[in-house]
Amino acid sequence: MDKRTIFAFLLIGLILIVTQTKFYRDLVMPEQGRTVSDSPDVREKVESDSPLVSPRELVSRDVSRKAEQPSKKIERKDSFVTIFSEETVASYAPVEIIADNYVAQINPKGAVISSWILKKYKFKDDELVQLITNEGIGNLGIFFTDNEDTFFTYNSFFKPDKEKIEFKGDQLTDSVRFTLDLDNDRQLVKTFKFYKDQYIFDVNIEITNIISQFDKSQYFLSWHSGLAYTEVDYSNYIDKEDISNAKAYVYQGGSKEELSLSNKPFEVKSRSDFSGVVDWAAIRTKYFAMIVLPDEDLSIEPTISGKTSPIYSEVNLKDRVYKEYSIALKSIIPPAKQNYVNENFRVYLGPLDYYVIREYHPTLAKIMDFGWTAIQPFAKIVLKSFIFLNSLIPNYGIVLIVFAILIKILTYPLTKKSTASMQRMQTLQPKMAELKEKYGKDPQRMNKETMKLYKEEGINPLSGCLPTLLQLPLLWAIFIVFRNTIELRDAAFVWWIKDLSVPDTIFQLPFSIPFYGDLVNVLPLVMGASMFIQQKMIMKDPKQKMMVYFMPIFLTLLFNSFPSGLNLYYSLFNIFQIVQQKWMPIQQTKEQPKEIKKPGDTKKIKKSVYRRK
Repeated sequence: MDKRTIFAFLLIGLILIVTQTKFYRDLVMPEQGRTVSDSPDVREKVESDSPLVSPRELVSRDVSRKAEQPSKKIERKDSFVTIFSEETVASYAPVEIIADNYVAQINPKGAVISSWILKKYKFKDDELVQLITNEGIGNLGIFFTDNEDTFFTYNSFFKPDKEKIEFKGDQLTDSVRFTLDLDNDRQLVKTFKFYKDQYIFDVNIEITNIISQFDKSQYFLSWHSGLAYTEVDYSNYIDKEDISNAKAYVYQGGSKEELSLSNKPFEVKSRSDFSGVVDWAAIRTKYFAMIVLPDEDLSIEPTISGKTSPIYSEVNLKDRVYKEYSIALKSIIPPAKQNYVNENFRVYLGPLDYYVIREYHPTLAKIMDFGWTAIQPFAKIVLKSFIFLNSLIPNYGIVLIVFAILIKILTYPLTKKSTASMQRMQTLQPKMAELKEKYGKDPQRMNKETMKLYKEEGINPLSGCLPTLLQLPLLWAIFIVFRNTIELRDAAFVWWIKDLSVPDTIFQLPFSIPFYGDLVNVLPLVMGASMFIQQKMIMKDPKQKMMVYFMPIFLTLLFNSFPSGLNLYYSLFNIFQIVQQKWMPIQQTKEQPKEIKKPGDTKKIKKSVYRRK
């Protein structure tokens, strides 16, 4: 490229950078440059549903409290009055549960899960992960419907039979019973059974002389307030990966059905089009999940809902919104059981650890994202190998190095064959040029002579691509596992790499570069540089020169937002590939025969010539 072309590209790049700055938007487009949070009308409209910008408040925001309105009274001709009293002052304190894996609280107001702090996972610095937001409003709460009215029990105070559960000694289980006594022998009871070393617990629902008073003799068990986001980026805002992985599921009839929201603010979605036996319903973020599993004999009709709201911030966060999901499990009670209902549910509230959740139910591991069906076996093998190596090597960064070496050894035969085929194809370039010059105007003859040349030289034109294609399922499985596995969360390596599950950011730019962002990460640059060296060594054809520059730049931009563990692996893989490519030509030279003549002999003799190491 000449100087004018280079100057033009630099000028275009500078313009793109300047137009991404807040200063430019405020100066040139004062209205259009605002984020949704800058608009007073919009702010007033959704202020109650808006996350704040501090890390803990951001991921545990105070959401809409429509469900917390005072309960209504029902007046009927049969003198049936006041099912759920309006909010009253009660002296019941939250019941605390201290188990091996978490510290939880159940609020007697509604008998709902109001806190769930995981002991083994950190949120930020020394603060532990809290999975509950909005004080747990409606989390395992019960409500009823009558005509078009909804009657929540979220404001009713349930009486607990104990103040605290703390496992000691050989005690493995313990229960707490919450009772709501109503008039005329009407009663609603929720019993929670906890396990000392498990993330799962049981919920038993008992409803006496109430069901028949409502529409269709049914009740609903809900999870209203979603899950708190637990991952923040370099600027302490909700991480985009955490938001993009937030979804709700229903597993029914051997199929996992999904509800996913876009990044548009004020989007509302709901799904209830399910048929068959319900195995479970779930809400997940990137690394954690809440899963409700009804008893197999229950007739449950699930509804999963979601809504989005903007994130208010001093910086432009138009690429992300707050996504909140909820679940309502409708249980229809047959006439013979309406006077006394006794139903059981199991609830999992903890990490998305494949080898933990699969123990609780045969289909529960389906909530994990292992890619397409054809990729899933490879992904599970990669994950299992990865965890096994960590049992021998405590540092996951070193595990990644060892894993990269093992994968390089495993794929070496295919890589060697592919590289050798490409090198042989390059030796044919002069002959290919002759054929093009001779038959360039006759495509059919050109193709015929090209195939003839391949046959004479013993070359398969697909042999260079086929070994690479055979590696793709494994490489894609590695990409999926390293990008999503919770094992890398909070796993430090060396120096500035404190968490292999997030980008290894060293500083933030005061502006955003198109396609790159404003975060400067080291490992993507190392990965791009190593790929450039690798491409430079492989591609000798001048016509492919553009690819030598394009692919490293493109992948550097793409991988800049990826976790440092993934970038570390691919950087190591590229470096090992460079070493292999340096070594392979020597081996190839050793095997190539060279024709020489003996003194006084007119016949040609083949003799192997070995290069010294």
